[in-house]
Amino acid sequence: MKCIGTNSFVRGNTKPMRTVTCAALLLAACFSASALDDGFPIKRSMKQGTVSKYSMVVDFVMGGSIGHLEATISEKVTDVDKDGNYTIEQTQTNPSGTFAGEKIDVPPRPPVILVYKPSGLVTSIKDGNSAATNQLIDAMSYRMENLATIVDPGKSVQIGDLWTASIKADKAVGSMDAKGEYKLIGEEKIDEIDTIKIKSTVREQDGEKPAINEFTEWRSKADGSMVQLEEKWTNAPFPGVSYPVSATIKMNRLAK
Repeated sequence: MKCIGTNSFVRGNTKPMRTVTCAALLLAACFSASALDDGFPIKRSMKQGTVSKYSMVVDFVMGGSIGHLEATISEKVTDVDKDGNYTIEQTQTNPSGTFAGEKIDVPPRPPVILVYKPSGLVTSIKDGNSAATNQLIDAMSYRMENLATIVDPGKSVQIGDLWTASIKADKAVGSMDAKGEYKLIGEEKIDEIDTIKIKSTVREQDGEKPAINEFTEWRSKADGSMVQLEEKWTNAPFPGVSYPVSATIKMNRLAK
């Protein structure tokens, strides 16, 4: 900090004000910074055209056998409307996997179009290969999305703050009531990206074996986008699987 007026003198006193002035200005700056420190926003600040790529690793147990999947996930923001709703086109490439110790063929997943509210909750998941782009994905995908969502509390939060969200079931798409519990636990730099670290648990409130996702997400301070993710799933409703799965999922942003 540059000290302003450090060579000034008090009238009738020959003692310079250098030390006193610097200390006063530093103290004032500290108080000003503290007053302006209103915490961190949780809401994602989406910009149309932005593309992010991630490595994804899934380890799971299904029917008593162990499986492992890997893929590259690409997400492109294709639209942001005036109300803050945003659309993401998600693609999956380079898939590979094993199950019960044997290598398995994992076909690339078709593109998926996801529409989100400003709060982060999904409103629509569609098959990107559909001619009219209006073919809805099954209920499992909606359940997975809701369970992996950090709902914006509508205000900035401080480290240590907790908040909750009630996620309502949508019978039209087959999703269930769920409750999310979230806590901002710190700040961290990941590959030169300044992030905030949020620990979450989201539980379905209905069903014989309700799904639970316990996860930690690192979000960019600059725009709220995901940088890193670690999930632990219980009774995960994996799309295309007829019974619940236990799994861990890790995602890391790839350098552009």
